[in-house]
Amino acid sequence: MKIAICDDCLADRERLKRLILENAGHPEEVCFDEFSEGRTLLERYQRYDIVFLDIMIEGETEGVKTASNIRLKDENTLLVFYTAYDYPASRIIGVRPFQYLVKVRETEKLQADLLKVIREAERRKQVPYILAVYKSKQYVLKPEDILYISILDKGTAIYLTKEKASELCSFEKEEKNRGEFFLRNSGKLNDHYMMLKAYGFVYAKKSYIINIHHIAAVIKNGVQLEDGTILNVARSKRKEFESQCSRYWRNTGENKDGSTDL
Repeated sequence: MKIAICDDCLADRERLKRLILENAGHPEEVCFDEFSEGRTLLERYQRYDIVFLDIMIEGETEGVKTASNIRLKDENTLLVFYTAYDYPASRIIGVRPFQYLVKVRETEKLQADLLKVIREAERRKQVPYILAVYKSKQYVLKPEDILYISILDKGTAIYLTKEKASELCSFEKEEKNRGEFFLRNSGKLNDHYMMLKAYGFVYAKKSYIINIHHIAAVIKNGVQLEDGTILNVARSKRKEFESQCSRYWRNTGENKDGSTDL
């Protein structure tokens, strides 16, 4: 687990590291990067599982500004404020902090809150993620963010759910071209399949895999996804595709109204 701590007080950083190691399930796997100012953290930023930020650094609310800039770089890291400063929640909600840890709180309460952070980070590490690019910016995608993945040139095109896509760009001007919106990834399709098959992805053709979770209806020779996209299922893949869909829907108890058999 890779953790960044940004705090201008060395004693507070040392205390936080000690508490993290005491509560981590695998302390030997924890790696810390320490920063005494937000500017240095942003300059050297890499993907972290957790970022702890003091709000007041050298007398200024640098932690809040740093958190806002981190969110521009990384939408998925767990941001945690670790501070003695009582800051209005309305001013930090926009950066989506996972927790607000109060330094002066009794150790037992602080440990309980910290344990929630660590457990969430460990839970997230168990779910695979895919890095993809849109307009020169890199994003981290979870399986549930993806409708389907298809071969594109020497890599793949990743098509997102409507909800996830709306986070990345505005569709007011692209409403008619929503089906053309995708992110790029340099990986091979079968590598994605091997990573994601346990999360409901199945081959419909040699050229694309579909996330079963986002199938709205099974239609003749294919499926309709939640966003209205219709994809064909190759005859050679149909039996296995139908078997996996039926197994998933049976296990989850979902019914796809209005669908017909493959």
